[in-house]
Amino acid sequence: MRVKILSLILLCMLLAGAGNAYQTDYTEMITKYGPVPEAILDPPVEEAIAREKGSLLARIFGGNSSRHGIQARTKACYANQRVALGAIEMYNMDNVTMYKTLVYSDVADPGGLLVTGKYLKNPLYQVEPGCHLRSYGDISDVGIIYCDYHGCLPEDRDGLRTASGYTPKVRAPGNNSDNTMVFVLIVLGVLSVGVMIVLHNVLPKAPKS
Repeated sequence: MRVKILSLILLCMLLAGAGNAYQTDYTEMITKYGPVPEAILDPPVEEAIAREKGSLLARIFGGNSSRHGIQARTKACYANQRVALGAIEMYNMDNVTMYKTLVYSDVADPGGLLVTGKYLKNPLYQVEPGCHLRSYGDISDVGIIYCDYHGCLPEDRDGLRTASGYTPKVRAPGNNSDNTMVFVLIVLGVLSVGVMIVLHNVLPKAPKS
């Protein structure tokens, strides 16, 4: 009985050690490869989400559908990043020369290296125009994939923010000029409707034929 218990404890320790071995060392990544790209630490998509949340139209009419659309596209980009990373890992297992830096055409074009090599069944589709995948660090060693617009996977983003001591930008609740313009348009619309109602009641009606 004691032998079984000791064996179980040893197995748990080995599994825990294996899990720790696969954790990314973000401090080492920064030491080796220098400053973290802004698109990772503060991706533009976060600004778009904050602007959508703070817009006057969102506060008046609700902007959940638009915000959910942004978040859905972001998740689709994250999925592309995972697929690309998986393809690169398989390539590196099969080849002596390691694939270290992502070339976007290798995963996005029909004639790309990872597509023609059958590491990807199909080229990765571009989620939206600003979505362009890159790499930071050495993908065969310590590195990640990120997007110019959507940034990187949340766990990598948070890890790199912590390791670099980066504090995300404080975002304004909304764009005041846009909000003012929308407010003016709403007021003008209401006034136009009011004027039409008044004119309808004041002007003499045409006699019935």
